[in-house]
Amino acid sequence: MTYRNFQSWYEELPSLHHTTTRLYSLAPIGRGTCYVESLSGYIARLAAEHCTTTGRLFTDVFSSYLDKHYLNEIVKRGGNGFFDAAHMINGNARAAEQFSTMMSNLTGVAEFTDFTLHRFRMIIPQRGLLKRHKTWCGDCYREMKQSQTGIVFEPLIWQIGVVSICNEHNRVLMDRCPECNKTSLVLDRRSIPGHCPHCKAWLGRHSGLSAENDYEAKMRAAMIKRLLENKVPLKRSGIASSLSRIIVSNDTNSTELARRLDVPKTTFWTWTNGRNLPSLIEVIRICNKFGIDIVDFYQGLPNGEHLPVIFKKRKKKTNLKLTTRPLYVVKQMAKSIVADNTNGHMHVQAMADALSCNKKTLYNHFPALCKAQSIKRQRFLNKQKEERIDRLRYEIDDAFNEVTRFERPTKRRLEGRLGRPCVFREREIKDHYKNLRAGG
Repeated sequence: MTYRNFQSWYEELPSLHHTTTRLYSLAPIGRGTCYVESLSGYIARLAAEHCTTTGRLFTDVFSSYLDKHYLNEIVKRGGNGFFDAAHMINGNARAAEQFSTMMSNLTGVAEFTDFTLHRFRMIIPQRGLLKRHKTWCGDCYREMKQSQTGIVFEPLIWQIGVVSICNEHNRVLMDRCPECNKTSLVLDRRSIPGHCPHCKAWLGRHSGLSAENDYEAKMRAAMIKRLLENKVPLKRSGIASSLSRIIVSNDTNSTELARRLDVPKTTFWTWTNGRNLPSLIEVIRICNKFGIDIVDFYQGLPNGEHLPVIFKKRKKKTNLKLTTRPLYVVKQMAKSIVADNTNGHMHVQAMADALSCNKKTLYNHFPALCKAQSIKRQRFLNKQKEERIDRLRYEIDDAFNEVTRFERPTKRRLEGRLGRPCVFREREIKDHYKNLRAGG
């Protein structure tokens, strides 16, 4: 049988001409809305679609694609370093840009930066922007599961530090699993959207506390929703323009306005001349106090019709430990600590505690002594690690010889014999095991 029309049939189907992606081209949720999906939540959902864990996705795909030295070291050692800082991929720093580009290339989905705060990098500093641990609204999870699509996802707004409630349900966002009472990293090795990574409990079963009378939290959440919904480009120059307009309209000066805002006048001065950026919580506080829409503030436009509420007082930094001794006394005591070889375990903070002084005092006035103590501590830690590795090698040698007499000495059997799960994650131990197998 011949297929004479095969060529024309193939040409009539342009959809067959597509680029194959390494990962499934999963459609993100909520683009352009205030409930846009977070990049970390998308990664967890993508791992579930591939019937694997986020830990395996990171080890097998992400680390080899990015080919960063620190990520490769994490994979070798089996540590949790990446997941401890994984909240940064939702932010506005370089990590968000790198992971957005990587996910676009791996899945074929365009503009992943829309699912991070990267578009605000020129107006919002990273300081205090994101939460390190996951928060959620149980009512939202239930509604997602009962919706027509049944897709459960993690909105980006839940990851922002100043957001503590869900405005849709007037509930305080939960941060601990009701079943095991544990907190979760924003992205965990075992992350599953809507479930606790520790005990796998469904998090939509419980609701948070009522936030009906928390007007400050409602105001913060409403401003963040307005900011995420905005599609107009925001410029850094708009901040200085808005602050200058506030000064003029209130017939005051920078010093008096800084006092009213309860911020140091030097800090306020760096905001007005564009040297530094006010944090997101400070911008929300200013907008609330003077009745300005947050988008108008960043654009440098005149005041809107925002009605202010009474905010709690701004938290001031307090110096918990002051240096009371004279500097020459501190210097002599610091010298004696650095010269004493039995103090190798002490880091600079511990040395400052022993001297009853502030750590900044030591770094500002005696940087050489601080550096010498840091080097001494690093040598102490390296020696400790060598001794621990040597002990492990001896234990593995004994277990290897014992297991070899009866069965094949696999890693799992040796770990069971030693009572040390995951002992072979460290590079030195892994190499030692390979040498034992090669010698055997």
